[in-house]
Amino acid sequence: MSAGGRGETDERSELERALEEAPDDAGLLLRLGRAELDAGRLVVAENCFRRALETAATADAFESLGLTLNRQGRFRESLPFLRQAVSLRPGSAQAWNSAGEAFGNLGQVPEAAEAFARAVAANGDFSPAHYNLGLALRALGRREDAMGALQRAVETQPEFPEALHALGTLLHASGRYQAAIDCFRRLTVLRPRDPATHTSLGAACQMLGDLETARACYETAVELTPGFADAHSNLGTVYQGLRRADQADASFRKALEIDPEHDDALAGLATSFDRRGQYQEGYELLRDRLETGTVELSITAAQILRHMRRSEDAAALLERGLEQADLDAGTRQRLDFSLADAYDDLGRYTEAFSRYQAANGAKPVRFDRREYCEDVARLMEVFSVDGWNKLPKIGNPSERPVFVLGMPRSGTSLVEQILACHPQVAGAGELTELSQAAIDLGRSSARRFPDSMRTATTEQLESAAASYLRRLASISESALRVVDKTPANHLFVGFIQNLFPNARIVHCVRHPLDTALSNYFQNFAGQGIPFSYDLADIALYYNEYLRVMAHWRQYSDLAIHEIVYEELASDQEQTTRDLLAFMGLEWDPACLRFHELDRVVATASHAQVRQPMYRGSVGRYRHDEPLLGSLVDAIDWDAWQASGFAERVNACLTD
Repeated sequence: MSAGGRGETDERSELERALEEAPDDAGLLLRLGRAELDAGRLVVAENCFRRALETAATADAFESLGLTLNRQGRFRESLPFLRQAVSLRPGSAQAWNSAGEAFGNLGQVPEAAEAFARAVAANGDFSPAHYNLGLALRALGRREDAMGALQRAVETQPEFPEALHALGTLLHASGRYQAAIDCFRRLTVLRPRDPATHTSLGAACQMLGDLETARACYETAVELTPGFADAHSNLGTVYQGLRRADQADASFRKALEIDPEHDDALAGLATSFDRRGQYQEGYELLRDRLETGTVELSITAAQILRHMRRSEDAAALLERGLEQADLDAGTRQRLDFSLADAYDDLGRYTEAFSRYQAANGAKPVRFDRREYCEDVARLMEVFSVDGWNKLPKIGNPSERPVFVLGMPRSGTSLVEQILACHPQVAGAGELTELSQAAIDLGRSSARRFPDSMRTATTEQLESAAASYLRRLASISESALRVVDKTPANHLFVGFIQNLFPNARIVHCVRHPLDTALSNYFQNFAGQGIPFSYDLADIALYYNEYLRVMAHWRQYSDLAIHEIVYEELASDQEQTTRDLLAFMGLEWDPACLRFHELDRVVATASHAQVRQPMYRGSVGRYRHDEPLLGSLVDAIDWDAWQASGFAERVNACLTD
């Protein structure tokens, strides 16, 4: 027995001897009861507190007995004693907290929330009550209030793992991924060997597009617990995003080996077939599980059916999914997006638009317009003529990097696919290294990008450039050009110039309304595009994008080639010839057969780039034009005209 154990035994013995002399001493009975409660001897503790009550009906006795009954799971019995305790001592945070726990376990959540609120009012530093209040408010659907209570719990007790987990999970569900990451990072310090914590951190990083960090988190989780099927499945999804198709498939298969009924892993494996253009194989993988599996399987199967040009079957499958009564908000939202896509395929445009509205309206992420505009203004200030002259430049001479950028859904995937058909070009997909380098600069200087550029050293920039080139080399060691087609790199053109003055920029342009609707109709879950869920947000983002690109055209020394999507659809060969000439490459007719290229495409456009060039997306907005009044009014048409693209696009629309 430990010294502490001997001390506890001695204390109880002394109390028992004292009670032999004074068996009705309420104070002694309470002390003994608490010692027995701490030792886990609940029945003995209960007897002590009942004897104390017979002698003196004090608040302490009522509270202690109520707490003991709670610990035995006798919540209904505990409540009368706890009510007596708070009536005698209204300022007892512990008694109110215990009452709240009893109410909560009895399913009386509003009463529980009220009791926990009384507890925190009595003692604002009592972290368990803040934590419990947060859980109760979450159960009542009061998400913002719940987060406030949980935040207070971790402020009053920084090393409170349960509160950190609950807060991180709620922040993640609310689309506040960076704040969730901060919680889960703190939790990994407290629980470094908990695979679930590393998985939660990975999931939040994944939602922000930080796939490399997510990969490391999931790999840690599977190292800690090799039989953790969820972590293997999540790792597979990240590998898909990183274009590591073989590793993705291996992770999905490992998850299915551990749990043959792991629907997320099955859906992931089917998606791999889908992205390779092996639609029949992907559908066959799912077909026998559609009746018994999750709705997620139906969503994946419907996507594949659409790519097989079986949109009627896809719509029917999704409509059956929506008939289920127990759908959570996230699943219903994904069903709405998928069903809208199927209706759109079928020309049921009004029904499709209504579904898109419902799906986007359920998104928890919201776009901070003011913050974004301020960021853009700061970007153009730092990279103004005067500002640029004050920034360090390293001038890495490499000509390998090619950046295909613009608005999402403007044709960037198509252009990358065309270029990747050339024998001297490799397609890298959407890389995160450039944005991560900008983030790292900010961390080292405690200043956000682009302000961090003002204090960046040449060594830091050289390291960023070298790291980026190593990433390109991991994709292809021999290709003359490697294409990074991350649309949001339009915000990093100045950064690119400082790193790679010989890089080539391909700017993809599309009609504003077609671009806006294509973003609105796309479920960008996990890809960090919060502006896409609201037409007014899309319009503002588009207007700022026009401003930024006008700024680069005016001040940047980089070679920028602009491809108008409508011109590419109208005259594929000439547009492609001009593109290859800009790239410094010889003409190769294989680039006209981009849809035949056997490669995994990991973006939202993976199905479109497997089809020959078609004009179906040109002027798509006309189907919904009567519904677009607010969007039309919000677009900066003067800036669009000034860009020089309007005339070129309109010429294609009237052909």
